[in-house]
Amino acid sequence: MLFITEKLLYIYRHLKIEFRTINQWRKLWNQDMLKPNLQFLAFDDRWLLLIGIPTIALLIPFIFFGVDVATYLKNIHQEFFESLIYSTVFWGFNRYLMISLRKRYNAFSQTLKRFTIQSIIIVLAVPILSFSVTMVLQVVFKQLGTKDLFEPTLFQGLSSTYILSFAVIMLYDTIYFFKKYKEAIVEKEQIQLAHIQGQLENLRNQINPHFLFNSLNTLMNLIPNNPDRAMNYLDKLSKFYRYTVSNQEQQLVPIKTELENVKIYTDLLKERFHDGIQIMLPENGQTEMHILPLCLQLLIENAVKHNIVSKKKPLQIKLKKEANYIWIENNIQKRIHQVKSTGMGLKNIRERIAFFSDQPLLVEEDKNSFKVGVPLISK
Repeated sequence: MLFITEKLLYIYRHLKIEFRTINQWRKLWNQDMLKPNLQFLAFDDRWLLLIGIPTIALLIPFIFFGVDVATYLKNIHQEFFESLIYSTVFWGFNRYLMISLRKRYNAFSQTLKRFTIQSIIIVLAVPILSFSVTMVLQVVFKQLGTKDLFEPTLFQGLSSTYILSFAVIMLYDTIYFFKKYKEAIVEKEQIQLAHIQGQLENLRNQINPHFLFNSLNTLMNLIPNNPDRAMNYLDKLSKFYRYTVSNQEQQLVPIKTELENVKIYTDLLKERFHDGIQIMLPENGQTEMHILPLCLQLLIENAVKHNIVSKKKPLQIKLKKEANYIWIENNIQKRIHQVKSTGMGLKNIRERIAFFSDQPLLVEEDKNSFKVGVPLISK
């Protein structure tokens, strides 16, 4: 009785272990099989395994061994089982080998080296694996009292296995490099956008501190002498900075909107310099074209910064639209004490434009005038 009880306890424990093992298949399917290797596969291949291996197993007898459909269907249970074993072993072997080598040679520059090592291992391992699987299947068939109905030649066996192995590699590598290519494009765009955003912030910082300081000085002079003009000036100043803040996340703005803000900006400059500056703006027609935000203000500010602005020698700035460009032109009357120019303003605008358009920033200069052409961009 004690012996029987011990046996029953053993069977219960054994079944309990097996039951727990079955419950762990889901964890194996969802976590252990994929997650540690996902970065080296670049995609979830579990459904590919479930569909690809049986499909290959079904096609192998027809593609490589010339088995006719009637004979195959008559012995489908044995032939499909045999093909399924071969397909599973070689697919799994190549998958494991590919992941192992990618872990070691993961850099793009090491792709050729990895593929060469992988090919050499496959060439050497395929005959050994084929022989081993064949021996195991022969033992199984012998125990079942049957035999392999379609015994392939050595050439058929090896050639089919080599083709299967390299087909699996090419399938995985094609998907892998396509995924990596897409990731690289997205990453490059994110880096470029971050870079462009940083440049835009730099441009805003170039305009805002100097302009704000000068604007506050102008406002302080207006308040005691002409409160109404001071209120009007303050209203325009607030509109200008509201535009700057509201468009801080925008990479492009409609040209109509930008010109409206340029009008406010030029009114502020005229209040500061009076007859010392003359600014002509183009007609603000309806157009679907876009432009880099604040670049026109920066170019006008540069003209003011580098040239004499006085009633006797007024600075003349003219904006005009020509084809897909808007031009900012000013007469040259350089200051005696020149402000040191870093050239970063034009450089930043040029780099930002290159990201959005094939049309370059155009700069023309002669003895009398300085012109910058900013391309209009179709969004």
